[in-house]
Amino acid sequence: PELPDFLSSATGPVTVRMTNDYLFRALLQSSNKTLKGLIGSLLHLHPDEILSAEITNPILLGSAVDEKDFILDVKILLNNSIILNLELQVINQHNWPERSLLYLCRAFNNLNSGEDYQQVRPAIHIGLLDFTLFKNYPEFYATYMMLNVKNFMIYSDKLRLSVVDLTHIDLATKEDKQYRIDQWAALFKATTWEEIKMIAQQNDDILAAGN
Repeated sequence: PELPDFLSSATGPVTVRMTNDYLFRALLQSSNKTLKGLIGSLLHLHPDEILSAEITNPILLGSAVDEKDFILDVKILLNNSIILNLELQVINQHNWPERSLLYLCRAFNNLNSGEDYQQVRPAIHIGLLDFTLFKNYPEFYATYMMLNVKNFMIYSDKLRLSVVDLTHIDLATKEDKQYRIDQWAALFKATTWEEIKMIAQQNDDILAAGN
């Protein structure tokens, strides 16, 4: 795609990178196209399969970003039927498995009074990490679900955890590249406008994000 005037003229270092918590939230709130594009890649969805994506815990853009109650995760209602949490973590605090499980279980507790258990909405938590979660098992994009430890049968597909390792784009699989997850990771790691422009020319949704 052709670059818009602002993006085509941008050069040099990126002052605030996409690994900044506030910029991450502000961008996803400001551009629904970017939000849908990122979700589509991470969940392997075709654009036609994403009817709506609504952030249910928006922040007031432009307010102080150093407040103690700053919300880190982005809660999204996808197609009015799936609860999705996106969270960015730059520093390894060595508690990600527990933290992500807690967020996921909170999201899964979404039944209203009187509703049948089968009506519980699927919950997905996706972490974009700027570190390797399991040093002995590095992987660019990993997904975890509850399953039988003997025969690996999935217990339920309504509970799911995924992790993107931004430090290991080099380990992206053919499938990861097919869904352009590696391009999104490259956007998060970009340090110059030249890098962003190069990625944006390959992906309309990243073009919207870059602009």
